[in-house]
Amino acid sequence: MNWKFIISWAVKFALATVVYNFAARLTNSLWWAFVMAMGFLIIIAILESYVIDWIEKWKERRR
Repeated sequence: MNWKFIISWAVKFALATVVYNFAARLTNSLWWAFVMAMGFLIIIAILESYVIDWIEKWKERRR
């Protein structure tokens, strides 16, 4: 497997754990904390795809 892929998802899950802990304290509901953490993962994955595409286009323009 691609190591960048594995490391990026490990970082995403670590950040999702932080979001989960914060949301659990904020809402006192494990269900809503889980929903917020999953939403965070989805948003980060979407943003990451846009950023990767932008970087690839930027690299092509530099050449």
